[in-house]
Amino acid sequence: MRKPLPTLITLFLLLIPIAASAERSIEPLPYGDMDQWLVRYIKESKIMGGKTKTLYALAPTDTIKVNNPYYPIIGNPWGSSATYAKFMGIETGMAESIVPEVRGHGYCCRLRNVLTAINLFDMYAMVSGTIYMGQALEPLSIAAKSKPYTAIDFGVPFTKHPIAFMLDYKANISDADSLITTERNKPEVVAGHDCAVIYIYLQHRWEDQETGKIYARRVGTAYERVCDTIPEWINNHEIPIRWGNITNQPNFHDYEGLNQMDMMTRNSKGKMVKIEELGWSLDEPTHIIVYISASNAGVFRACESNTLWVDNLRFIYEEE
Repeated sequence: MRKPLPTLITLFLLLIPIAASAERSIEPLPYGDMDQWLVRYIKESKIMGGKTKTLYALAPTDTIKVNNPYYPIIGNPWGSSATYAKFMGIETGMAESIVPEVRGHGYCCRLRNVLTAINLFDMYAMVSGTIYMGQALEPLSIAAKSKPYTAIDFGVPFTKHPIAFMLDYKANISDADSLITTERNKPEVVAGHDCAVIYIYLQHRWEDQETGKIYARRVGTAYERVCDTIPEWINNHEIPIRWGNITNQPNFHDYEGLNQMDMMTRNSKGKMVKIEELGWSLDEPTHIIVYISASNAGVFRACESNTLWVDNLRFIYEEE
């Protein structure tokens, strides 16, 4: 009995999922597998107790034992909330907000909100566990305590067109309706609910050559809040990147809009200036900001117990 037709149909059906899967490609972010960490040992000033603080950075595996500002190597886009600080000549480290944790045969990144005491000045800082694409301008100073975003150069050059951000994650999120704020240097309890947050902004930036101001149009947006505890790992979670003006889309939220944070960058003259988003567009991207944090409550306010674990950061692309 002849059976060529069923055989051809079977082959065709087998090829359909292969063709579908070939339409997308997955690209890991640099150091996004969380398996390489640079360890920094910051020796506090004697007047602060003289202890050694351990800071971690997503970077090629290495150890640094001197109190020097950290500059990521070329090709490493990551900054974090774990920073070296120097207040009126007195040195300390803002530690413990990001640390590597063992996961399987490698590591993941744990982001945790930490209330940090700066004992000499009877000051406190609520530090949200955060990694982001950009660079902290170390050593942090008293000025950074009052205006923290002035000490971060947000974003890195980027010209690609991913369709989604992918990661593995889990979370421990408090259901309390209260936060701790250190905006006035001492810990205070205020009303509010805290969530972890993951967002990606793709921008088309340019500089006004006369004023040195940096302007941008928002080209792509991905945004997700994690407001409930997720005790087990969710692997290969996708957050779609929406291109152009998203304000009329049914799933748009105000917090995804333009200029939600006073983000800064360094202009061509070396001066730190605000990135002013003027609108939405479908221009070619020039820069990207990836921001992952255990808190979305704002500057120096967070729920101290919130923790977010992330691993295997990737972009998904559509094959042409």
